[in-house]
Amino acid sequence: MKRSKSEGNPDGEVSESVNTTLSEQDEAVLAKIAKLPKELFSKCEKLVSKGTEAYRLQHESHKGNSVFFNQNGQDCRYNLVDGKTGSMYLAETPETALKEVFQNKKGLKESDLDEFYMGVVALDKDITVLQVDELIKHSRITVNDVTISTRSVTQELARKVRKAGFDGMKYRSNVTSEPCLVVWHNDPSGKGVATTRKQICLTTLDWNGRETADILVNDMGIPVEEG
Repeated sequence: MKRSKSEGNPDGEVSESVNTTLSEQDEAVLAKIAKLPKELFSKCEKLVSKGTEAYRLQHESHKGNSVFFNQNGQDCRYNLVDGKTGSMYLAETPETALKEVFQNKKGLKESDLDEFYMGVVALDKDITVLQVDELIKHSRITVNDVTISTRSVTQELARKVRKAGFDGMKYRSNVTSEPCLVVWHNDPSGKGVATTRKQICLTTLDWNGRETADILVNDMGIPVEEG
């Protein structure tokens, strides 16, 4: 299924404008990344088992399919941007998936929620990911290095992790600090790696007796108007 970037942010990962200018801080972080020994990564690896479920929010239903590995995504945090490997971002909780997508919205209408779908995505195989929390513990990489650096810097870390044989990374959301996954695959459809277990429109999603608009307004401070 071919999708374009004009359909919104298919990754469920917050995008930022691509900045090709590196600051002194960016250069310093790149130097740290270059010095990371491959053997260090083995201390930071984690097996995520087949059948593990996570959440992904996307614009439009795409025929009930919530799996998409974006091969572009120069403005996304851990995309490889190599022209052949796609990235899919997943959150461990639906609340994190919701805030990742809507955090920069100054306001929404209730009708806008009709266009967004929360998917439950399951892994079709065991995957090995690098835990960024562990990398920070065991190296000179800091929390700031992986949160405020230019995207090209965090993408360089992702490429090094991928080259070491990992299927993805486990990291913390910049907006909720809850765990998220980025998974890499060379087939945009995700065949053999992940499938959609369930998909629900935000207007009908039940949050333990609460509506999505209530969560956005009262829990996340994102205005939602009637209409």
